[in-house]
Amino acid sequence: MRSMEPFWRAARRCRNETTLAHWRQMLGEQLPFFEHLLLAMDQLGSHIPSPTCGWTWWDVEVCDQQSIYAINKATMETQTLPRRDAVVFRVNVPLIFRSICRTSDWRWDYHEVREAEGLSRIAVNSLSPSVQLSIFYASGGLDAALSHLLAICNRPFVIFRTGDRDLDPNTQLTLQRMQSIELALPHYTKLSDRGIVALNDSALQRLTYFLRQHSPPPEPNPQNRGLDVPAGTAWNSVQIRFIDYETIRVSVPGSSGIFHYTQLGMANSRNAKPVKQWQLLRTYADNHGVLTWRDSGAAQNVKKQTQELNKKLIASLGIAGTPIEYDRSIKGYRTAFRIDSDG
Repeated sequence: MRSMEPFWRAARRCRNETTLAHWRQMLGEQLPFFEHLLLAMDQLGSHIPSPTCGWTWWDVEVCDQQSIYAINKATMETQTLPRRDAVVFRVNVPLIFRSICRTSDWRWDYHEVREAEGLSRIAVNSLSPSVQLSIFYASGGLDAALSHLLAICNRPFVIFRTGDRDLDPNTQLTLQRMQSIELALPHYTKLSDRGIVALNDSALQRLTYFLRQHSPPPEPNPQNRGLDVPAGTAWNSVQIRFIDYETIRVSVPGSSGIFHYTQLGMANSRNAKPVKQWQLLRTYADNHGVLTWRDSGAAQNVKKQTQELNKKLIASLGIAGTPIEYDRSIKGYRTAFRIDSDG
């Protein structure tokens, strides 16, 4: 993994766009790692950095599409300039945040906020069917972006910024009042060996804590008083039925209870959405407790996921034994308990 700090530092210096020659000057040997995150514009720059001095600039003059020159107006020295060096490249913000959304399991919802210059809404993270967390990006001043959001947004949000300086006390107070957090991209992003931008561990830790604060608890159900499991209960006497996508009814002899996936330890700690084991449990329900390699829901890692599902069911329901076992006769897995989908 590679730190994104040099890239964001360069982007901040040129306000997200400049000629490739200038990007090369700022990023040096690291340009090849970050160049795919830049988007070529249909225009040429008016100046480029001097080839010999980083503190002076040469004018760009275009005679025709094949003849482009860099001219030092002080000395009238002239050099032929490759067209690509004079092309203006902009930070490809949608590409970068689409990558972050994909690796963070956020719903992509990119659009610029017209009323606030430099502010874009990037994504939405659904904490529950009724609670959505908006993700914003401020390419300009953070204070101006927060002033606008303070007027229109009545829910917590996450806002990214390119700056990395510590926030002043007034800005921190505003964020606290709005129950929201900011993430400085230079400190909280990384680049994989395959060129994919993702949040680093520090960002994930902050987001996990923040999401836990704002994720609503499962709505109480008057029918759910907990499951009273008699001693010696075996899995073959258990019945599980999906009530809806987020809830199941678990029945044992003489008792039953309704459980939200969060109560069964099957919520993603980063975004509170169901984890793969919950989705796998639904697949078993759709297939009446049997899953073979021929079934559409049988992923390559079904063995590992089934093992994890077994651990979560045993831990949350307190029933000994193995809930789901491999059945050689069908070359697949079979639940010891009865399970059905809703309806």
